[in-house]
Amino acid sequence: MKALIYLTKRSFINNLKRAVRKPSTLIAMIFGIVYGIFVVFGLGTLVVSVHIDSANGLLAILAVWSIYSVLGNFMMYSSRKGIIFRPGHAHFVFTAPLNPKLVLISSAWMNYVLSLVIWLVVGIAAFTVFGIQPLRALLIVFMGCVLELALEVAVMVFLYTNDNIPEKLMKGIRMAIKVFLIAFALGIVLYFRTNGLTLESAWNLLDLPALQMIPVIGWQIAVYRLILLGPTVLNIVCSILYLAVVAVSVIAAVRMKCDGGYYEDAAKFADDYADIKNRQKNGEMVFSLSGKKRSFRRVREKISGRGAQAIFHRQLLEYKKERFFFFDKFTLVAIVIAFVFSYGLSDAAVESGAGQLFLLGVVAYVSLVMSGYLGKWENELRNPYLFLVPDTPLRKMWYATLTEHIKAFINACIICIPIGIFWHVPVIEIIFCILIYVVIQADRLYTTVLAQCLLGDVFGKTGQNVLRMFIQMALLGVGAGAAVMIGVFINIDFIFPIVLIYSMMVTVAMGILASLRFDTMEQLV
Repeated sequence: MKALIYLTKRSFINNLKRAVRKPSTLIAMIFGIVYGIFVVFGLGTLVVSVHIDSANGLLAILAVWSIYSVLGNFMMYSSRKGIIFRPGHAHFVFTAPLNPKLVLISSAWMNYVLSLVIWLVVGIAAFTVFGIQPLRALLIVFMGCVLELALEVAVMVFLYTNDNIPEKLMKGIRMAIKVFLIAFALGIVLYFRTNGLTLESAWNLLDLPALQMIPVIGWQIAVYRLILLGPTVLNIVCSILYLAVVAVSVIAAVRMKCDGGYYEDAAKFADDYADIKNRQKNGEMVFSLSGKKRSFRRVREKISGRGAQAIFHRQLLEYKKERFFFFDKFTLVAIVIAFVFSYGLSDAAVESGAGQLFLLGVVAYVSLVMSGYLGKWENELRNPYLFLVPDTPLRKMWYATLTEHIKAFINACIICIPIGIFWHVPVIEIIFCILIYVVIQADRLYTTVLAQCLLGDVFGKTGQNVLRMFIQMALLGVGAGAAVMIGVFINIDFIFPIVLIYSMMVTVAMGILASLRFDTMEQLV
């Protein structure tokens, strides 16, 4: 046990030292901390502005958290992908004479740290934002940091160390959970669609007795109701059942025998995780940890085109080999965004009379969130042949990024057209939003070249991304601010053409500057 504690402690300390000594990681940590604080304060302001800064509001947040966290943890641990193992574990830790159960528990220390941070933030917010009494806020933190974490660890040990459960059964349970989560989300959307998106309808949904009667999940919500709203017969009974489940689960996890049967799956997952991290560093968007090999279609075409056109035709041929052509995982994200905003917030957007401005805000936010994804453009910058193609730098940059422009146009149509139709946005302004999204994505690609030329490998990829985002937000922010001022004091209809024209000017300027520095990029390959 001392060896595992020492390993965990040294891993944490070494990661901190590496972050301090490596500028890129330090910048990423500072940026992440600042962004996290900004998000927390932003959510607190949002809670106050929509008038859910009460015990019922906190209960609603904790209820959603309970449903998705409990079921999400079960899905991760049942597939034995909830704990991040490194390749070094397979060579040194798994072969050591240690209790496999203790190895499992100690390897999940990052999960515990994340849970502790989240519940400390929830406890502080419960006291400062939601107006909960200090004792009740402490009980909420105790519930999350002790009881819920104990149940999570017990479920983790049971699912990792139990080899008697058939894999087909676990796969069926995981599929049932996915169906339940999707159905639950759709049910909430339909409920508010029918009863209206009001606080009264939300409180009525939370007061349903059936919600507290759901095994484990509902019982956990009942404990939160008992702490926040006071005792009732139903939440007392459900709370006792929840405490009994936690106690039985912990006892079963302690008494369960484990001979290290999960080591093989853990070692395979460690290799898959290392491969996924390398793919993410190369600019590929990876969401799942399945480790399955990608399948491609057979294409009988050949690369055509002359000069820089051959770059575009090669990329097009690669996409034709994909199962869904240009449609990738970000396309699914765009579909979800379009569905949630168009169907869930249509009434509020129409009643406000400023749906077109909200749509422009959605476009800006999605562009900001996805600014770290560069697609095949980042891979092209690593290929030496790109600089050997006999053509001008401007043409090579254009054809090397053309497929990304096409994908940006497709995703923009998926996001903007459904939302614009449901929000009653004029057609011309929907077209403006689509074009603005495409132009912003193009500016993101061209700014990458400037960031790499300015920093090189001194600050690594993280520093380049931070500089690129700073340049992009600074330049585009000036145009957005000017457009808003003109829209407020002159005419709101001028906002869209001004933002589009200014963004195009900035993007063209970035493209020309990047092409002038394009030849020096070969030194960084």
